[in-house]
Amino acid sequence: MTLKSPIMSSESTSYYSSPILEFLNSLLHFKRKNVLNKYKLLLLFLTLFCSTTFIILYSWMKSEGEIDLTLTCTHILQLLLYGFVFYLLFKKTDILNNEQNDLASSSKKHSKYEKTGLSEAFSQELKSKLEYMMNTKKLYLKHNLKLDDIAEALDVSRHHASQVINANFSMNFHDFINSHRIEDAKNKLSSGFADSSDSISDIAYQCGFNNRVSFYKAFRKVTHSTPTEYMVKTT
Repeated sequence: MTLKSPIMSSESTSYYSSPILEFLNSLLHFKRKNVLNKYKLLLLFLTLFCSTTFIILYSWMKSEGEIDLTLTCTHILQLLLYGFVFYLLFKKTDILNNEQNDLASSSKKHSKYEKTGLSEAFSQELKSKLEYMMNTKKLYLKHNLKLDDIAEALDVSRHHASQVINANFSMNFHDFINSHRIEDAKNKLSSGFADSSDSISDIAYQCGFNNRVSFYKAFRKVTHSTPTEYMVKTT
């Protein structure tokens, strides 16, 4: 078997390089339209890979024992180029998808603010005001505290008060209030409770709960343990 390395004509070079140009043009088209999809890219790559491999094998079969070194190297370089560009674009797809998800999430959030008439800046202002009142005035200690009470304290509508809590703390009104109550209870249970005459029910009532059952339920939801188990862990 002999090796043959002829000088390729411009027409031949144009023919063999055309798949590369088509491949790159397809990639640019995908990027321009912003419809990059992993499955489409994979299908495109496999199609080009298989077609180029077929051309190489077919050329070898028709060469009658002679291997066109230049042609073979050209096809191999095409395969390597396909693989390299596909790898880069596959990674780019992940980045674009993440960016699109972030933009969609941000757009959804802004849309929500626009529909309710509550701007994001005002929402942040109300969040700070609510945190201040919860930490200083300890509104959560009030038994039978309602969303209307929070709305009145913030001087906004009931709907806006609910939105401030949902959007900024990722929880509903009841979970938000209970989270503060449980933090207060945790501090009481871990600071001299064993030496005091108070019971767990007393602590629950002091922190704003109306009964032992609701306190235990909220405590387990926040800490994933009972008050007794929590005290054992912290001592």
